[in-house]
Amino acid sequence: MSDGSDQILGRWWLQVRAGDYLTRGQADLGFYGKLKVFLREKGVKDSDWSYAYLVTAPRFFGYSFNPASFWYIYNRDHQLTRMITEVNNTFGERHLYLLDGSSPTSPVTTPAEEDLVPTPPKATFADYWTKEFHVSPFNSRKGGGYAQKALNPFPSPTSSPAIEITITLKSTKDHAKIVASLFSVAAAMKLDELSWFSTLKFTAAWWPIGFLTFPRILKEAFVLYFRKGLRVWFRPEVLASSIGRLPSPTESLLHKVFRDYLFYLVHFSDRPFRINLETAIPGNPTVIVASTHRGGREVNVKDMDICVSTGAFYSRLVHYAHTSEAFDRECLFTDEKNRTLWISQPDLLPELLRKTIPKDLKEQEQLVKRSYIDELRWTVLSKLRCPPADPAYPISPKSAEFKVDDIREHTFSELDRFVRGPAGKSYAGPYRRAVTKLFLAQRYALGFTEVIDLLDFCLRAMFCWLGAIMLCSYVQAGEQHYASSVYGGVYNSWWTTATALSLCHMYGLAKGYK
Repeated sequence: MSDGSDQILGRWWLQVRAGDYLTRGQADLGFYGKLKVFLREKGVKDSDWSYAYLVTAPRFFGYSFNPASFWYIYNRDHQLTRMITEVNNTFGERHLYLLDGSSPTSPVTTPAEEDLVPTPPKATFADYWTKEFHVSPFNSRKGGGYAQKALNPFPSPTSSPAIEITITLKSTKDHAKIVASLFSVAAAMKLDELSWFSTLKFTAAWWPIGFLTFPRILKEAFVLYFRKGLRVWFRPEVLASSIGRLPSPTESLLHKVFRDYLFYLVHFSDRPFRINLETAIPGNPTVIVASTHRGGREVNVKDMDICVSTGAFYSRLVHYAHTSEAFDRECLFTDEKNRTLWISQPDLLPELLRKTIPKDLKEQEQLVKRSYIDELRWTVLSKLRCPPADPAYPISPKSAEFKVDDIREHTFSELDRFVRGPAGKSYAGPYRRAVTKLFLAQRYALGFTEVIDLLDFCLRAMFCWLGAIMLCSYVQAGEQHYASSVYGGVYNSWWTTATALSLCHMYGLAKGYK
């Protein structure tokens, strides 16, 4: 189905959703549409395949945790020609391995043999690929690979399906380290044919499988680390070929700011640019940032690809006072395992990030009038600015006697000045609050913004409770024909009650909410 009608399959309690598989977003395309787009991006023609089957763990009552899913891709002759192994880790990251059975372990045939002798459907599909994705903290991403052998579940169109998949993790010396198998143990069932009793029986038997997968992973990790003493490899940032975790709402907001900031840089550049920005945002995966044509400008357009591999780039970007510094430390001059950004033509950055840009931004921000309170909020933001969290793989060992700091002026960052100008006026408030929360989390909560959200909620709840207590005390005093009362040693009059009731609103106004 290519009309997108296959977005959700199954029932309300057991279903698979197209948005959970392959590339993030584009759920409106459905399973078939998303698979077609992915294969086209990998250079597979539409005529090279006809249909596919997906082996996965469905959502059970809306929840699922899928370490691995498998796509069986068939051509018009019902031959299993390709497979996609879709791997997810516990950090919400994903990698898609497209396999065509061309590894040395597969049978070798010449083009002449394929043309003269009709090939029967393969009984098994085998392939080998090198490791490119971080799955377990007890295995390094570098070195080794996987050998996969899968039984063709449909050797003929009329046969009953039988699933059998074996994946072997091999070391650099071709030694098997882990062998994992997935196989069917009974005949297939159809949801439409299940009775109420069969549905209850199935639910009682299988509900722990999905809900307990993640706790079981944590339990085994505890055993391997504390009892077996295995070495732990810190999680590297995903490669450009992988799919990063889902961005947070704050990172989605900062993505819009960064996108508009790139438009600003390109528009005022001396030379025309065309930037292909891969955003890592599911709803808007790719953005073209191009110069508008102006008379007298050179026609030679500078092409540049900027790939944001993870939403973490946006939350780290705001910590840097200068955009060039962010590009340097997040992409150019850092370990490959720390990169949150990939740039195809880094030599073009000096032309894009001209030295006159900061001066232009200072002039732009002076065009917007701000109140004293608003300026005070921005001042608090600038005072809270701090470096981002240290990368998992430092370039050089830390030393207490040797510390590198940016000594350039950074009252406001270049991104701050862009938002303070006319171009960023529409989202200045949300940007300021989001960035302030990130700085507070980094300084006082080990980078966990959830802690700041919890403290914010507790503070607002305390203000509401205090206002309610003061109001009840004042009402009781009024019933006793007193103009005021004493509560907890505090003289409670109408104005103290009104102040207590408005504390929550005053707190919101102080943060910039209207």
